This record gives sequence, structure tokens and C-alpha cells, in this order.
Amino acid sequence: MTAAAIIGASLFGAGTPSAMADDTDLAEFLPIGATGDGVTEDPAIVNGEAADSADGIAAILYDNDDAGTGRGNLLCSGSIIAERWILTAKHCFSETGIGQDASKIQVRVKSKQYNAGGGVIEVDDIKLRTNHDIALLHLTRDANAEHVRLASASPVEGTTNYIFGWGSQSKMGGSPSVNLKRATIKVSDIDGDDWIGGRGIKSSKGNGIACSGDSGGPQFKLVDGLRYQVGVTSWTSYNTSTHVCVGPMGAATVPTSLDWINEVAGL
Repeated sequence: MTAAAIIGASLFGAGTPSAMADDTDLAEFLPIGATGDGVTEDPAIVNGEAADSADGIAAILYDNDDAGTGRGNLLCSGSIIAERWILTAKHCFSETGIGQDASKIQVRVKSKQYNAGGGVIEVDDIKLRTNHDIALLHLTRDANAEHVRLASASPVEGTTNYIFGWGSQSKMGGSPSVNLKRATIKVSDIDGDDWIGGRGIKSSKGNGIACSGDSGGPQFKLVDGLRYQVGVTSWTSYNTSTHVCVGPMGAATVPTSLDWINEVAGL
């Protein structure tokens, strides 16, 4: 069954995705948020491997009750592009009812765990890109953390890229991984669509694939041994019988939005 579906974290009251069409056994959905206490077994996105470090990566938290404490649920993943700016996915806010209300959003930086370590910083502004699945979060203080490099050109089709995130290790809507994960993926189409309808990068599974909670996380290409962010995780696909995330997946294209990102963040 082919079905386009939207799923949010259960803390927003979202339930099982509804099918929009019925012709294969795969469905696409937004890998927003994941609830529960997290799991540490076999740390991976879905398969994949444990990340060696969290340099440049941020966990985005939504705190229903205790704003500013860092005890919130994992909403999405993201990347640090400047001392006070985080790059993530627009649908983490536009599809969850949060909109541009930054009052209960925090970001954890400099930790491989989304719920401990490093530092937790509040967000005071959310910028949403028109017609693209791209958002920027403004922090109330400096992250004092390593920044990612933003790519000026899309990856080459057929090459291997890397994704990072704290999402579910198996099924859509599953518990997040406590530990940051990374996976290899293979770029199949650089002129695809992100979930919002902007230009996107479509990729197939390498040693892993994105799942719930990985939305907004970075997709990197390697150039001369250095990593450059080419995408922001936007959507993924799951098996409608098992609900296991199997790919393909899509990311919003960073080079297409680079001028907007630089203008908003003052880079």
C-alpha cells in the first residue's frame, strides 16, 4: 500500500497515520518526535551505528510542563550552524500545533544523549521558511559548540551520505534512542521534494534509515574528508504491515535555502 501520511509525537495527540492511497506496502510519514524514556540497546537510527560524537548536532525538546528544565520530550533533531542558531525542519512546528511559539522549546547541545549532559538552552524565536521544510531556531545564549559547515551544492546521485539523529530504532512512533545515532544512506534523486513541497534529496537505505524523532537532523556529504550539510531530514517511509521504517527517505535541500539561512542567521 502506498500511503502518504503525517505522524506527530504522541504528546501532541497524533495517532496512527491515515492512508491516502492504496497501491503498495509502503507509506511515507513525517518522522516527528518520539516519546517514552528512550532505549539504549543497539544504538542506531534504524540499524546504523552509534555516533562517535555530537559535534554540531542538537536535540530539540518540547517541554509540556517544565519549560526551561530540559526534561521535555524529544521533538526533533537539528544542527548547530552558528552560536545562536539551530537548523531543523519546518514541519516539526507547522505540523504539531507549536507554530512559532518558542516558549516551551529547548535545545540540548554538546551531548550524545538527548536527555542528559551538555547544556540546555532556551529558544526565543522560530523562523519558518516559506514553501520549504526548513526552520531556524534562535537561542537565548551562545551554544559554545562546534558548528556544521553548510554545503553550497547538492550531493551527487549514487554517492553515500550520512544522517544523524535520536529517533526510533525500529518503528514509527517508537521510543527515541537515548544515544545519538548515525547511518549511511545512498542518494538516489537530488531533484525530489521535501514534505512541504520544496526541493528535496531522496535517498535509499545504506546501513540505516531515518525514523520517528530524526526529523530536522542533518544529512552530510564528505568533501576532502570534511562533512558539509546538504539536507535536513524531512520524511521517511515505513512498512504498513510492520510499521518498521525501511526507506526511502527525503531531506530538504540546504543549498536551495542557503541564501535564506544566511540572511536570517546573519552568516
